[in-house]
Amino acid sequence: MLINPNVIRIIRQNLNWIIIALFFFLLGIFLAAFALGNEKFFLTELTKSQQELLAEMAEMIFAGPPLKGIAILFLNNLLVSLQMMLFGFFLGITPLIGLFTNGALLGSIIAGLEYHGASTLVFLSLGVLPHGIFELPAFIISAAFGLKLGFHLLFPLPQKKRSESFKYIWREFIAVLPLIICLFLIAAIVEITLTPLLLKWALPTPL
Repeated sequence: MLINPNVIRIIRQNLNWIIIALFFFLLGIFLAAFALGNEKFFLTELTKSQQELLAEMAEMIFAGPPLKGIAILFLNNLLVSLQMMLFGFFLGITPLIGLFTNGALLGSIIAGLEYHGASTLVFLSLGVLPHGIFELPAFIISAAFGLKLGFHLLFPLPQKKRSESFKYIWREFIAVLPLIICLFLIAAIVEITLTPLLLKWALPTPL
C-alpha cells in the first residue's frame, strides 16, 4: 500500500501525540491485565459492559455471510474512529477514555485467559496480531488527533486562534483519513476471514 508523502509528513509531525495515545492504551492494558488482574477482574464495571457489547457484536458479525461481517466490522471501527476524533472537541476527554477503556478491555481478556489457564501468547499472536497490526495503528492515530484537537482548543496552536487551530487539525485528520480507512478495511477482512481459522487451528477445543 503506497502512502502519500504528505500523510507520512503529517504522521511524523504528530508522532508525540501518537505516542501519548499509545501510552494511555497500554496503560489500560497494564492495569486490567496485571495491576488489577484477579479472580474478580471480569466483574469490574469498566469492562463488563464492553465485553457484553463485544459479545453481541461478535455474534452479529460472525452469524451472517463474511462480506456482511466485514462491512459491519469496518463501519463500526470507522465510526468509533471518527467519534474519537470529533469528540476530542470536549478537551480530548472522549478519546482519552476510549483509549484507556479499550486497552482495559484487551487487558481483562488477557487476564481472563490466564485465569482459565489458556495461552495468552497464542491469543495475542493469532487472535489479535494478524488484524491488530492494521486496526490498532488506525485506532491510535485517530485518537491521537482527538487528543490534539482537545488540547489545542484549550491552548491554540502558536500564532493561531482556536477556530484556526480546529481547522488546521481537522485538515490534518482528513489528509490521513484515507490511510485510516484502508487500515480498518484490511483489518476487518483479516479478522473475519483469517483470524477465526488461526484460532480454530490453535485452539481446537473451547476454553
